[in-house]
Amino acid sequence: MKRLTTAATVLLASTMLFGATASAEQFPTRPVTLVVPFATGGSNDIVARLLAKQLSDIWKQPVIVDNKPGAGAAIGSAYVAKQEPNGYTLLIASVTFTMSPAVRSLPYDPVNDFSRIGLIGEVPLALGAKPKVTATTPQEYFAYLKALPQGSYGATGVGSIQHFAGELLNMKIGSNIQAVQYKGGGPAMNDVMGGHIEFSIGSLTQMLPQFKSGNIKGIAVTSAERSPAAPDLPTLKESGLADYDLTQWWAILGPKGMSEDRIAQVNNAIRQAVTSADMSQALAREGGTPRPMTPAEFSKFMDNNFSQWKKLAADTGMIVKK
Repeated sequence: MKRLTTAATVLLASTMLFGATASAEQFPTRPVTLVVPFATGGSNDIVARLLAKQLSDIWKQPVIVDNKPGAGAAIGSAYVAKQEPNGYTLLIASVTFTMSPAVRSLPYDPVNDFSRIGLIGEVPLALGAKPKVTATTPQEYFAYLKALPQGSYGATGVGSIQHFAGELLNMKIGSNIQAVQYKGGGPAMNDVMGGHIEFSIGSLTQMLPQFKSGNIKGIAVTSAERSPAAPDLPTLKESGLADYDLTQWWAILGPKGMSEDRIAQVNNAIRQAVTSADMSQALAREGGTPRPMTPAEFSKFMDNNFSQWKKLAADTGMIVKK
């Protein structure tokens, strides 16, 4: 009888230990914070709120969007880098996360201070010219730009996606159009409409209404494939600019040191969220498409982006950090 009691005690203890371990591995058991390193209303914020809603439904826990703008996304990114690597504080990052270190110093190491979790989706940019330009094809527009003795285009800060897109265009067609930096895409578009600058390369979401109204002349999109949101706009790649493929993308990162299991848990939820009908349709309305990846695929994607933009910054003479 005593031996039976001892065996039962061991079995009970093992069961309790297994239950405690399973409980510790459950995620999440409390609210998760998704940090947006930009102000409300931009594409990062819009996508973060779409994702947060889906993740809340999947996890049955609140996912709180916390906007921490400033210093070109450096404030919010640095904040996340210092948090516990448990998956409860996450960062939504965009392509500029991999561009910024090519042109300026940052208060964190974007390569080594973060856990790479997964990609959400992407949206092409669009090249829009001042309305009085007579060119009717991208090739005619390239010839026009090359012949200009001087000219300028709109960007939204040194190292911004618009800046990189403009310098890549210059390099590909052999022009020398100078960047003028604006506080946002809206003011840059206004100066294109007024004919004060030659062009701006902005998000398709922003540019498409202006193309349709005739305020800005749509030339091409920057992605490798045409966008379903603007199927009549050719790509720069098909217009003769080999390898021109630049999109605005959004991804999820965590603090350095997250376990592989936790990364996999969050990645699985992201993949489930972005392939849901609700989020796919919402991204499509913004001209975007889901692009889920495994953690391994995403890590390789990030490495390629860091290398690509560092090389472009050096090749085009953009301001490169010491």
